[in-house]
Amino acid sequence: MALLSARTLRKTRRRAQHAVDRAVLSVVNGLVYAMDGAAKPTMGNVARDLVFKRDKLEVWRVRPREDEEFELGREVHTIAAKRHATPLLVIPPLMVRPYVYDLRPEHSMLRHLRNEGFDVYFVDFGVPDQADEGVRLDDYVLDYVPACVDAVLGASGAPSLSLAGYCMGGIFALLHVGTCRDPRVRNVVTIGAPVDFDKLGIITVAARLGVIGVDPVLDRLGNVPGAVSSLGFKIMSGTRSVTKYADLLVHLYDENYVRGFDAVNTWVNDLIPYPKEAFKQMLKEVVHGNKLMANDLVFGDRRCDLEAVRCPLLAFAGTADNIATPRSTAAVLGLVRSEDKTLVAVPGGHVGVVAGSKAPDKVWRPMASWLAERSR
Repeated sequence: MALLSARTLRKTRRRAQHAVDRAVLSVVNGLVYAMDGAAKPTMGNVARDLVFKRDKLEVWRVRPREDEEFELGREVHTIAAKRHATPLLVIPPLMVRPYVYDLRPEHSMLRHLRNEGFDVYFVDFGVPDQADEGVRLDDYVLDYVPACVDAVLGASGAPSLSLAGYCMGGIFALLHVGTCRDPRVRNVVTIGAPVDFDKLGIITVAARLGVIGVDPVLDRLGNVPGAVSSLGFKIMSGTRSVTKYADLLVHLYDENYVRGFDAVNTWVNDLIPYPKEAFKQMLKEVVHGNKLMANDLVFGDRRCDLEAVRCPLLAFAGTADNIATPRSTAAVLGLVRSEDKTLVAVPGGHVGVVAGSKAPDKVWRPMASWLAERSR
């Protein structure tokens, strides 16, 4: 009995110490989060080089990994870094800074793809201001994205490239191929990118109500402020925008959880303006008119036809995504004419699918494996 009591006492002490340690860590991490907001300085700081710049538009190359050398006796041996022949251009959505792909040094889609041997480039559309109120989707589809594609192929010397994008970034990849009929695009990857806007639930309803008053409101307001977009994200998240703080309190002892929460929360609250005319066009033609599904979108003198997309396509859909709903995302398989096309349902909402804790295992790694097979 004495031996049993001693074991029980040791277990009780360990549990008590564990509880004290968690309480101390919770206080420390809570203070750091409340006073610092430690994520901001390390967001979007992957080593990179500028390869193209025109006004606000920029293309950056993620600095590749170097070959590793080691000495064995008197000989120096080199381990060549893994490299794939086809470069990858990652496109951000409108109203989102490109650091969505590089939220933390230890949680970065760009770094993961670089480490997997890809020559990674990413677009920065810049922060729209009053001078950009007249920018339309036509400018992105017919000018900005093609210029970025040309820049990547020029910098890499490769004959073709892969395109990838989250949300509107994925839609831009599809629009580029469907409108420009660009044979240099070898693969396309979309993450949480809706195409059937009749299947967005409350967003579809809101678009049909809002399309009537959008012109007078935006003609007076100008660009859609980033704060309005951030509020929309939170509203569409429903109760999750409130319960996430309860989850944070429960996990305050976990520094990695707190750092992840801080990074995602900073990003959602740091959305940038949406160009006025591009927003009108998006609301009227893409969301309300659902012209993407009808292959009836026209940019300049060119019609976008997603049947022209015949390259391999990989689409990720978040099972809990109530912005780019699974049904709206899955519709892409019926539009494109690719023989090699795959839809992958992954856990997470609209933010979690690209930046959540499960994104590395459920999205980044499958994406890298899929691209590796098609980038030789």
